Amino acid sequence: MELLLRSVAVSLLLALAGCQFLTAPAVGWFSRGETDTTESSGLEPEQNDSTGTTASGLSITLKMARLEASIVTRPANDVVSRRLVWEELDESGLMAPAARQRLNEDGFRLGVAGSTTPWAVQSLARDAMTVSRSDGEAGAPAQPLHFSGNAPLGPTFTLMPNGKSFLELQSDLDEARLPLDRIPQLTALRDRESLKCVFEVSVKELSDDWVILNVLPMIYSGSATPRLTVDQGTETLPVRQNVVRLFDQQFTVKMLSGEVAVIGRYQSAEPGDWTLGDLFFHPDGSTGGPERLLMIRMSGVEHVKGQSDPGFRLQ
Repeated sequence: MELLLRSVAVSLLLALAGCQFLTAPAVGWFSRGETDTTESSGLEPEQNDSTGTTASGLSITLKMARLEASIVTRPANDVVSRRLVWEELDESGLMAPAARQRLNEDGFRLGVAGSTTPWAVQSLARDAMTVSRSDGEAGAPAQPLHFSGNAPLGPTFTLMPNGKSFLELQSDLDEARLPLDRIPQLTALRDRESLKCVFEVSVKELSDDWVILNVLPMIYSGSATPRLTVDQGTETLPVRQNVVRLFDQQFTVKMLSGEVAVIGRYQSAEPGDWTLGDLFFHPDGSTGGPERLLMIRMSGVEHVKGQSDPGFRLQ
């Protein structure tokens, strides 16, 4: 009976933590995926004697990481996004030198800012939020923001352990204008229409004041194909594409509460090189063309308490 009650409590709590899809501003950029509960579920029996197992049932606490995300678009020659922001980030202490070198060779760059958000990060986040607000109403002037180190970077979302969110950086890229054959990881990609560049973000480990995120680059390609699924008892036809998961380029990053991770493009020293990082962040390729940065803040940990109903019976 206790096993049955625990299963009911877990099911009710898992329904609270879905997944979402973040995309670049003006594209529709936050989406949730399926929550994987085959490993650590983030469910903890309540340890407090006053709220543990009582006459009303089993009390269980679900921990979820509360995150904020912002996709910044600036000219590729912008001094703030290309130089100043990276001067304020820690890049060397996040992973082994060999792993960081391999990530850089593929065109990706990762840095973390402390809980006191640096000026350059604040400036980029403020500009991104201003653009997003002005895009929300056609013809409306951008509204000034009073930004402080505690202000949100962007949309807020929560993830439980093994939950996933998908952050879309680029969408509907024209494959005819991209030198995709110069990227070894994509040589076997046959259908290159409607390319999208997406990061899958999941929680690998979670404590009361820190989180370890796993970040997996993904490329969607090919024509959108409706596929029949059943969601909450309703038949739907979601539009899906082929997916290339770049497991060799995935990485993890540990962040304390308040810290910000910045993911961007590492520019190759070899002229003419074109990498996955160029595809994800600067597919235009021109000196003054748009370049994007992805910023994720760990803003805290939420505790959601649930309780099973001892009177529940399966009919």
